[in-house]
Amino acid sequence: MFSRFKNSLVFELEQVIVRGPLWRFALLVVLVALVALVAGLLVRAIAPGFESEEDAIWWAFLRLTDPGYLGDDEGIAKSTVSTVLTILGAALFTGALIAILVQWLNNTMERLELGLTPVALDAHFVLAGWNSRTLTIIEELLVSQGRVERFLRQRGARRLRIALLTECVDANLRQEIKLQLGEHWNARQIILRSGSPLNLDDLERVDFAHAGAILIPAADTTVSSTLDADTRTVKTLMTMGAALKQTPPEELPLMVAEIQDTRYISTLRALYPGSMEIVAGDEVISRLMIQNVRHPGLSHVFSELADVSGSQIYVREESQLVGVPVNQLTYAFAEGVLLGVVRPQGDGFQALLNPPNDLRLETGDRIAVLAPSYKDAAPPESLGAEVDLSERPVPEHAVRAQRRVLILGWNHRVPALLDEFASYPKEQFDIDIVSQVSASKREKRIAVEALSTDRLTVRQLEFDYTLPAYLESVNPASYNNVVLLASERLKSGAESDARTILGYLLLHDLMAAEAAVPSVLVELTDPDNVSLFENRLGEVIVSPVIVSHMLAHVALRRELRAVFDELFSSGGCEIFFRHIADYGLAQGEYSFADLQRAADTRGEIAIGIRRAGQEQMPHGGVELNPRRDEHLKLNNNDELIVLTTDE
Repeated sequence: MFSRFKNSLVFELEQVIVRGPLWRFALLVVLVALVALVAGLLVRAIAPGFESEEDAIWWAFLRLTDPGYLGDDEGIAKSTVSTVLTILGAALFTGALIAILVQWLNNTMERLELGLTPVALDAHFVLAGWNSRTLTIIEELLVSQGRVERFLRQRGARRLRIALLTECVDANLRQEIKLQLGEHWNARQIILRSGSPLNLDDLERVDFAHAGAILIPAADTTVSSTLDADTRTVKTLMTMGAALKQTPPEELPLMVAEIQDTRYISTLRALYPGSMEIVAGDEVISRLMIQNVRHPGLSHVFSELADVSGSQIYVREESQLVGVPVNQLTYAFAEGVLLGVVRPQGDGFQALLNPPNDLRLETGDRIAVLAPSYKDAAPPESLGAEVDLSERPVPEHAVRAQRRVLILGWNHRVPALLDEFASYPKEQFDIDIVSQVSASKREKRIAVEALSTDRLTVRQLEFDYTLPAYLESVNPASYNNVVLLASERLKSGAESDARTILGYLLLHDLMAAEAAVPSVLVELTDPDNVSLFENRLGEVIVSPVIVSHMLAHVALRRELRAVFDELFSSGGCEIFFRHIADYGLAQGEYSFADLQRAADTRGEIAIGIRRAGQEQMPHGGVELNPRRDEHLKLNNNDELIVLTTDE
């Protein structure tokens, strides 16, 4: 019976303690009051000198809370009770109270560090989810100062704030972000919150309803499929769309979502009632890789376009240009190159790059200009008379009719790569794919896509390309192009890159004695590994960085997605390299304005030059948008970088 009573008492005490600091403090107050009451009544009974019971209880309370009274008491009875009270006070009042307060402060700090409290912001950026691209997106937003300032100004905000929602916020994550961002880290600009983008309560912690733009990068895919990544994106959009369905569309944040499988695009558009841009990450990387196979060196051009220190593509809406023909703007920019027009189309935009000279700007049209800054992309106040330009001919293209390509590695993006290869009807591709993944499994995965194979021949080879004897057996030097893909079979991007780098080194050794070697393209996942390829044969693309760049810049200027889509897609506008002899130019000295006019006579837009013999340099010899008054000494092997139209 006594044991059960004791257990019941201990249980009730436990229930009070686990309720939190406030209940523990209340329990401490009750204990202090009880001890003071018992001690006061006891000392009044055994020691004279107290006028009332209240006086004795107060005497006991003072000894319990302040040990300084211990020396004031006379007599054995009072001194004994006072000593006991002082000891109990040290344990109850001082020790327990401090312990409760310290624990409460620690719990409060831990809760704040975990990012469980909601924020209250306006016109901020929300990143819903953590993956291999998140840090690069944050860095892009932080370094794009001019674009960010214009974005905030349009929405009446002054300070950049980025709210990141990730599964768990801890000291390790904070340290990782600080190390990655370096001098760009600012705790007041980057707010971390714990939670899942799939849960509405967690999403409300980043105040997504009042954001200026919401970015949903797709979750990192696995070797199995892209389904998990896209289902998370769909569920996140569905959750946000349901919560914001009563909000007027014009008041909703811009939504920028990444998706892997383009078949879900129409589904995504129906889930969100506001402005929305969808970036197909796999498609973007696949298009860039195939264009780089067709035009080796193109990765350097896109790297320059992504570099904030150089010329970038700016989109400006200039209402005063309505009715102005393109030929009046062609040479109007002292520091920029007019690429074309971005025209509203339904809920989105259409990019009309390398347009005909007689195209006139309409209401709502924007101009796309390659320039060092947004200011340099502005047209002059006075355009002057129309420039008398001859009608631009249809560009002529000389492409390799047949190309042998060796792909080393396998990931979920291979079917998209093959689909992009098949989208060039004038070219034949013979492709050998080498991987340890079962050939039958790969063939089954490709068969699901129902690819057009009229001008595409695919052969699956099953072996480990990091073994020299196996790699030598396919004679890599006999191919026109070699592509090393990042693997998804390994646990981390660092392990994947290590395997890719090993394959590259073996490939380099095997072809060292060859007179003619194929163009080599390497896909990496970690930008820190790019430095390992300096002054080495081949080109490198970092797929997470490319997608991050697009997501960040589309969030800042949504019209850019239409421009990127046009540049990366097959057909339409593409970037080519052409020898200066193709324009009737001999070795000599020219201004960039001269080169622009030479390209214009062939229906193309000159955007830069590529120096021969500098392929292994950091920029591959690429120089975009040179100064108009700069005298460029060109050799016969130097090339113009032109924007042309592939019909």
